[in-house]
Amino acid sequence: MKLKFIASLIIGIVLSMTALADTLKLRADHPDTYIVKKGDTLWDISALFLNSPWLWPRLWDNNSQIANPHLIYPGDILNLIWIDGEPRLTRKRLKKLSPIPRLEEKSQAIPIIPLEMLSAFLSKDHIIDPALLEGTPRLLGDSVGSPRFFEGDIFYAQGQYDKNKLYGIYRLGKNYKGPAGKNLGTELIFIGQSQVSQSPNVDTTDKVTPHDLIKSSREARQGDLILAIPEYETIPAYFIPKPVPKTIKGNILAAINGTAAIGKWDIVVIDKGKQDDIQIGSMFSILRSGQALLVNNEEIIYQEDSNAFDQIGDADLQLPAERVGELMVFKVYENISIAILMRGRDVIGSTYKIEGLAF
Repeated sequence: MKLKFIASLIIGIVLSMTALADTLKLRADHPDTYIVKKGDTLWDISALFLNSPWLWPRLWDNNSQIANPHLIYPGDILNLIWIDGEPRLTRKRLKKLSPIPRLEEKSQAIPIIPLEMLSAFLSKDHIIDPALLEGTPRLLGDSVGSPRFFEGDIFYAQGQYDKNKLYGIYRLGKNYKGPAGKNLGTELIFIGQSQVSQSPNVDTTDKVTPHDLIKSSREARQGDLILAIPEYETIPAYFIPKPVPKTIKGNILAAINGTAAIGKWDIVVIDKGKQDDIQIGSMFSILRSGQALLVNNEEIIYQEDSNAFDQIGDADLQLPAERVGELMVFKVYENISIAILMRGRDVIGSTYKIEGLAF
């Protein structure tokens, strides 16, 4: 009997601790009411209320008044209430007499994150896996021997192509390498778009196909890659953040814009991909490595401030890493992924370490 009581007590404590851990924690300075403004995002609104804005689905969950939280409009009034001990947001729609039908208004709903910053990455590839490079068709040239091609030109490409598809012209950029030096993927620089030529003056063979260069952002050259434009990938309506085990650790390889310091809404490449079970929505913490210290009886100094000889050796003590931000994956390749920086509490380097964000 006593054993059953002790077991029940332990189970009760564990369940209580789990419930406490799962309780949404509000910011100390959270508002009780908020009026949605043009330019807001669901992430930003959730960050006004929550210490952990990636838990935003639970702030709106089980709330009949906000059945579709991605359809919130400027002017809507949000009120914070409590249901079964957890905070929830209710919505009061600002009613206006307007000739604009509701279906048209849907295009004005606030997004979860700034979708315009992601659209270019969803409509064309930016990285190619190393295994796909071999055998990728290339731009060959034209009948008059031109080495460069511009919008409106006709060129020939290796292989055969679907007449109903658009193709992207790409040039290889830098290689993204892992810590061990392994090539995880190669940057693709977008040059322009082509399609199988509709001119009656050119013919297709079993080895080459004429293309019309229908759009270009820079000159195309012999040897550029020809890849099918991916069908426009749509972001899931809720773009729900997904937890990642803390045991999954990696690195930011680079910022897409090439800067050394990054901030909120910047786009980065990380060295985790499909082989690591990464998905759209996977969340990571960004870590700033702790300082290495040299410690002796006379002084304590940072290793980076020591003499050249001491900088080569091992440090006596390494301070723990600190979390300085979070990022969310929105495009996944085999070995790497593209992510958007959701929040940063300090200057963040474009090669900081990352670890899975568990919640």
